[in-house]
Amino acid sequence: MADGDHMLKIDAALAERLKAVSEDLGKSLDEYATQLLDAYTGLDPRKEDDAYWKELRREANETLRNGGIPLEDIERWMRSWGTDAELPPPEPRPRVRE
Repeated sequence: MADGDHMLKIDAALAERLKAVSEDLGKSLDEYATQLLDAYTGLDPRKEDDAYWKELRREANETLRNGGIPLEDIERWMRSWGTDAELPPPEPRPRVRE
């Protein structure tokens, strides 16, 4: 381990969930966990990246135009994590035009 590096101990269930999500995203477990911790602690270096924010705005505008996944669906899915009745990821819904 290099100077300044730290090892974080987490339980096996959490490690498996993190590993599964990181693999789904095509990232290493270390890369994904570091990104989560950076974002959670407010240290995310992307905060100062104009290209990141431009892409985020593009995706948000696309979701406003075309629809997306309601927060309630995401929350229901996340509450099922680690249970015997874990739900599949929710699917986007088309935007209802008013």
